[in-house]
Amino acid sequence: MTGILTFHWADDYGAMLQAYALKTYLEGLDGERVEVIPYAPVRMEGRYRLFPITAAERDKKTIYFFGVWEFARNMSHLPAYLKRRKNMRNFRCRYLTAEPAVRSAGKISLKKYAYVFVGSDQVWNPEITVGLDQAYIGNIKEKGKCRLAAYGASFGKDSLPEKYHADFEKAVKQNFSGISMREKSAVPFVKNFFQGNVTDVLDPTLLLKAKEWEKIGKAPRHEHYILFVYTEYNALMIQYLHDLSVKLKKKVIQVSMPWLGQREGWINLEIKGGPSEFVGFFQKADYVVTNSFHGMVFSILMEKKFLVFGHSNKNARMENFLEKIDLKSRLVEKGRMPAEEEMLREIDWGRAGELIEKERRHSMDYIKSMLA
Repeated sequence: MTGILTFHWADDYGAMLQAYALKTYLEGLDGERVEVIPYAPVRMEGRYRLFPITAAERDKKTIYFFGVWEFARNMSHLPAYLKRRKNMRNFRCRYLTAEPAVRSAGKISLKKYAYVFVGSDQVWNPEITVGLDQAYIGNIKEKGKCRLAAYGASFGKDSLPEKYHADFEKAVKQNFSGISMREKSAVPFVKNFFQGNVTDVLDPTLLLKAKEWEKIGKAPRHEHYILFVYTEYNALMIQYLHDLSVKLKKKVIQVSMPWLGQREGWINLEIKGGPSEFVGFFQKADYVVTNSFHGMVFSILMEKKFLVFGHSNKNARMENFLEKIDLKSRLVEKGRMPAEEEMLREIDWGRAGELIEKERRHSMDYIKSMLA
């Protein structure tokens, strides 16, 4: 049996869909039985609750806070938030795991697994995991004979702060049989600490093709719209989105939770859905404007005309991937206002598809080598 340790607990489209994709791909290998390990520490999972709990690291201790800003946003859209929360939970229980949450690394047992993949997602980003998380770096007491491999793990940047180097080196040397990173730019850093196989791989969502995603997508009632997916506020992106909507005479549909105080009446909020609805909105969109990595990924998988605006501090993975598939021209660098016609330029989907397939084969080969 194979296990997966990842951010399945997050009420976040990308986090849940990458977990679904890796699980689905692994299950397709010789009928492999695959489980998502229900590890969900409060210091991370708590940020998605109605009464949010956030955390920070202070002198190697975890300090908890009440998420005032997040709570205000949840309450300002309460009916939609509660429906969204329900749809997220239903997807998680149906496709990932319905097992009770395990709250601490010390309570995890891997004895029943032959292999465990850690990742994808920012499982090695101490800003998200509030210090290096013991489970995600493999410091689990009850491992038995289980082999651990990282799939598409990420620091959220190219490297770790120096204060984590010693703990990271000790953990990966002792616990992992192979490491693959989500960002190519992080590979050289990891090679300084790990002498085994280190490579970069595709985000798991790209292991599946559009037809496989359409099986779980729930298409919306809307048609002929510009889809808007954001992860951080960007005034230039909002202005471009508005101008594009006016020029094309198309409505805008936003599926991301609003920023606090959002009042743009020309944006239609459709935030009640879970991951299946998220996929469905891409299936019927005419265009996509986003600064979300998975907003970019599903635009490409569904072959939609798109522009992706650069993120202030999480741009590496978007740049790396767009360079790999020869679509760097679809990235709007930070601080630049693109011309409206940039969205309308044709995309060579045949060329992009060939390059994705090459990367997909490489990623699949890595997985198979870890299961050998």
